Amino acid sequence: MEDPRAKMEGNNLVNLGAPHLDWSKTPGRRPGFWLSAASLVLAVLLPFPAAIAAALGLSFSMQAFQVIPAGARGRRLVITSLALAGAAILVVVARMIASVLS
Repeated sequence: MEDPRAKMEGNNLVNLGAPHLDWSKTPGRRPGFWLSAASLVLAVLLPFPAAIAAALGLSFSMQAFQVIPAGARGRRLVITSLALAGAAILVVVARMIASVLS
């Protein structure tokens, strides 16, 4: 005998009051974003500290990225911080290449 409640698709458990998971308090989510944003600003002025801040922001963001499931609330901030850290690293590498070539 099949129990209709066992079907996960379309069972409306969330509408019946199932708890929503709160991913906004995931460790590394906010510090990763702020370190990544600061590293992008620092990349224009001081490339070496920017590389360190970008590496730290990238590590915090990756830690949060592995915990937060796809489509969950708070995941976009982590993806944004990963993009900011990547952009900061690209700016630092471009500045290093430009300084070597000139």
